[in-house]
Amino acid sequence: MSNQIEKFVMGFFENLKCGVSLEDGVLVVENVPKAFEDLYGKVAPYRFCFVAGMKNCEFVGKGSVLLAAMTKFLKGAGKTTLLKIDFDVDPMKEIDKVLSLKNCEIDSLVKKYKNSFFSRFTFMTTFRYLNEAEQIVNEVYVHDGKVVDGDLSGYKVLEGESDAVSEDSVKRDYDIAKDVLKGVLEAKTAEIGESLGEKAGVEIERIRAHYENLMGELGGDLAGALKKIKEVELELRNAEDEDRDVLRARLERLRKGLVKIGDDEARDKILKEQEFTIKDAMHKHSLNIDNKLVNTTVIYYPVFSFNLFLKGDSSGRFVEMNYDPLTKTLNKLVCESCGKDIVRLNLCSAGHISCDDCLEKCGECGKGFCGKCLKRSCSSCGKLLCKGCAKMCMGCGKHVCGNHMRRDCVSGDDRCVSCLRACLRCHGLSSPKYFGEALDGSKVCQKCLGAEKRGNVLKDVFRD
Repeated sequence: MSNQIEKFVMGFFENLKCGVSLEDGVLVVENVPKAFEDLYGKVAPYRFCFVAGMKNCEFVGKGSVLLAAMTKFLKGAGKTTLLKIDFDVDPMKEIDKVLSLKNCEIDSLVKKYKNSFFSRFTFMTTFRYLNEAEQIVNEVYVHDGKVVDGDLSGYKVLEGESDAVSEDSVKRDYDIAKDVLKGVLEAKTAEIGESLGEKAGVEIERIRAHYENLMGELGGDLAGALKKIKEVELELRNAEDEDRDVLRARLERLRKGLVKIGDDEARDKILKEQEFTIKDAMHKHSLNIDNKLVNTTVIYYPVFSFNLFLKGDSSGRFVEMNYDPLTKTLNKLVCESCGKDIVRLNLCSAGHISCDDCLEKCGECGKGFCGKCLKRSCSSCGKLLCKGCAKMCMGCGKHVCGNHMRRDCVSGDDRCVSCLRACLRCHGLSSPKYFGEALDGSKVCQKCLGAEKRGNVLKDVFRD
């Protein structure tokens, strides 16, 4: 019992955020709230012991003034407390921990926040049995619909604002906490229940033995007499005719000697008294559990969002990063090409976020682009091309770089070198469909064919 009392007292003052320490078996308590000091009638620091006879300390045992004051304090604390965890966050410091900017810089940063809530429910459970009461205190923390470990030590905590809390969310958290409390108490309930069951069994056996003795005193050896009657009845069934008269006479004597307890008022009274005594013993050995919510604390804190504008040499990009100061986690940015988390951030010339592996230079302009942008390549030389540098051939529809794109000297269309052939007369490039055979048998472009035909016509005119 002393260990349970010690645990209860220590947990009580720890929950009040007092200074608690053990020194040679003595519990030293400091920084106690004024409200409890007034109720207890003593000013901290306190020195408590849980073994009688120790010097320079106050013994705490069953029925002590301290336990009564603690119970009264807890019963009066059944209210909702609002607390705010105050965080002073430097965005640049947190960003630098997880992200390195390679070819860009943060041009502007706006810090915003929204509150994240979790609830702390303090339950006082009282186990009542055998005219005794045992109390334990449990705290349950609920965040985002899940039970979590909670500890506010080390944080700067301020008084919260009531308009920041949603009553519906607190109620949902409370329902979760109640279910969890049942599981927490299962082992303790089973332990006490098993002990009470054993004690009740012993007591009921004692009661039955006592009333069996009373019944024996009232009607003699009733059980023995009934046993003999059954034996004689059995002999009579199996006896020969000459023995039946003797057995009948014997059976009659036994029956006359039997006290008819079934008709006796004294027997009924004894049986009723036995039944009442057994029920009373079972009631005394029953376990009554009382769960009382002594305090609800709604705790909220800011979750920050950092809105950044990243500026590169030829592009810019807005990004948002979220920082949870309680878990000290800042979400990582991902490469928009491969989807992997980024440690070293590159900004491609089109404004996409890229990792080192996915950033390459355009083979034409030399600017850095990510895998989403460099999807084209020259069909002639194979070098990667950005959207601005890729030229589409009007003949085959393929992309080529500027070095492998020419203007068709006949149609004026842009065509790749693979779709053109050189005219042997003017050395211009044109699509093969614009070539014909000259008078000397050579393949020349339509321009040269036209010039040749015009020359022949003029020659005939002047000859005439």
